[in-house]
Amino acid sequence: MLKSDYNKSEKVLTCAFTGHLDTNSCIILNNEVNAAIDIIKSADNTATLTDTTIIFDVSGVSYIASSFIRICVNMARQVPKGNFSMINCDPFIKKTFIIAGLDELLKVK
Repeated sequence: MLKSDYNKSEKVLTCAFTGHLDTNSCIILNNEVNAAIDIIKSADNTATLTDTTIIFDVSGVSYIASSFIRICVNMARQVPKGNFSMINCDPFIKKTFIIAGLDELLKVK
């Protein structure tokens, strides 16, 4: 499940995820996150997210599949380096990103 919020004045998209993010749920989540990105691009009348920050809040997540990691990497590529972060990571989930070598790139906290 995804709940997203865009603060237009600060150009911050926050996506709060909950549940078990397996491959099947990530297919749906990927579409929902991309829809949120498209709304931002149309609202800001831009083709890129050069000033946007994306925050993934995973406080309610108990499991992630590799497809969720792919969503994170794809989102991080759409914004300038350092403008993507993950917050409220469960230690097990954080360890997954550390093992994958993505904890610094994705600013996992």
